[in-house]
Amino acid sequence: MGDLSLHRFVRLIYIPILLTFAVAASANDLRDTTNQADYIVISPTSYSRIAEKLATFRHGYNGFSTMVVNIDSILSQFGASTSPDTALKDFIQYTINSWKNPRPQYFVFAGNINAIPSHPDSERLYLPGGYDTLLMVDQWFVQGPSPDVGIDACLGRFPAWDSTDLAVMVSKAIRYETDSSGAWCNRAISISDYSEQDGDIFEYEAQKFRLYLGSLWNDTVAVDIRKDSPAYLDTAALLNLWNHGAAVVSYFGHANAVQLSHSRYFTTWSVDSLTNGNCLPVCLLGGCDLTYDTGPVASIPTHLLAHKGGGAVAVVSSEGLMLEESEVPFFTCMVQAMIKHPGEPIGKAYEEAMSEATSSTPFYSSITSRITLLGDPALRVKHSQTAAYIVSNSVQPSSCALGQNYPNPFNPTTVIRYEIPSSAVVSLKVYDVLGREVTTLADGRQNAGTHSAVFNASGLASGVYFYRLVMGNHVATKKMLFLK
Repeated sequence: MGDLSLHRFVRLIYIPILLTFAVAASANDLRDTTNQADYIVISPTSYSRIAEKLATFRHGYNGFSTMVVNIDSILSQFGASTSPDTALKDFIQYTINSWKNPRPQYFVFAGNINAIPSHPDSERLYLPGGYDTLLMVDQWFVQGPSPDVGIDACLGRFPAWDSTDLAVMVSKAIRYETDSSGAWCNRAISISDYSEQDGDIFEYEAQKFRLYLGSLWNDTVAVDIRKDSPAYLDTAALLNLWNHGAAVVSYFGHANAVQLSHSRYFTTWSVDSLTNGNCLPVCLLGGCDLTYDTGPVASIPTHLLAHKGGGAVAVVSSEGLMLEESEVPFFTCMVQAMIKHPGEPIGKAYEEAMSEATSSTPFYSSITSRITLLGDPALRVKHSQTAAYIVSNSVQPSSCALGQNYPNPFNPTTVIRYEIPSSAVVSLKVYDVLGREVTTLADGRQNAGTHSAVFNASGLASGVYFYRLVMGNHVATKKMLFLK
């Protein structure tokens, strides 16, 4: 952590018409039990202007009582004879337990670990030549005095290395909340890894998770990395799908800070090809050691949030070694919380999943405590059940429609979108130029909405193919071109 000197913190006080700023004048202000805030942004001095922008937005948009607190003030007033991370936790716990009601519900760390400390936690890796590694665990700050006590508040972090990145992250979060919704809000992308050593374990776990994704995002697209899978998409096709927008992107498999899968299927540098603009997903990324940067190269989560052309609006990812046995239930619990409480923010869903995890076995509790929410915990994830989507969903299908596949021409995979106005039995099949059936992409009852299917032409000859959608008396056919 860089050199930190004592600065004042800024408290936001809102009165009609005029926004005024009250500056703390006493070294004891943070310990004043008459303080009150629903939403606290913690930042270094150099980021305070951007932090104030976020706090101002949350006050106006959510009606929160907000406060921006300087990290130097926390270290000065709570850091005597203790480490920076302990001082920060003591401050957070003090506000929760001693400030005036209603006490803080949300905390935002405005800055990466070079600006706002995390909690270092050592882990012994039992590998050949095993060695110790140091994890950074944010969840520790809002954890009660023992794991079985539960979670005290929602915590998120904007992992910005400088003020430029932080400005992008905050602006994306504000745009996400205020922009109108569209068909992309009903889409989820679920990616599963594959390796010879692990077999199809990640596909199996992802398939279970997709059942819950489909409850909120009817247009859930399965993407497998295994090349002989019907749901296989190469990296270019995945980026193209992502660029058309999705509310959620999930991944289960091997990972590190700069790559998903041992095959380097998706890397930090892949993010530069994302042009999804304001159609920003929340990313639920399974895998090991993803959350924090390992040197000058930004991690995938950081780059997704700091990328101006698109990327993501929030990322939930982990530090240290992870197991799908703990990740899948955690992300499933988050989605279940969104299903039960569709209007609640992501921080509440994350908090519920973490509380559920801490009540499980100590082993899985320690594993899931490494999962970090990067982004604004007050953010409301867009999906088909949110009021914002229902009100502004100008693309809710009024009739059956079959879209043009993309990309087109393609090699070897392409995505076909279609819309149905009501729950019905749907058939989507692919035929060659002689009218022979090649494959069935959908066959069964589906809910109303926008849906997608992946067609993999591996093993087929180059040329023109036709795909046909049948729903009741409605039949639609389009052609596509496969070029090897």
